[in-house]
Amino acid sequence: MNGRSEAEVRLALRDWVRTHATVEVPETFDDHTSLIPTRYLTSLQIADLLLYVEELRGKSLDVASLRPGVFRDIDTVYATFLADGE
Repeated sequence: MNGRSEAEVRLALRDWVRTHATVEVPETFDDHTSLIPTRYLTSLQIADLLLYVEELRGKSLDVASLRPGVFRDIDTVYATFLADGE
């Protein structure tokens, strides 16, 4: 995670979503808030989020780790791609 703490990475992900959201993101937005059903992100923006996750990791993602639901919310993105220094 390029020397960033979990809290810093989660904050960076939330900030990225707020910046790229297609609708206004409320103050109640947190790591458990759904990203696509709420229309914060479109399916096309998920590709951009994937690239940002790679940037945060400092390495490419394993294509085998991409499966339905891995971009459900910040919690799932973090657990799938960024936890345990992966």
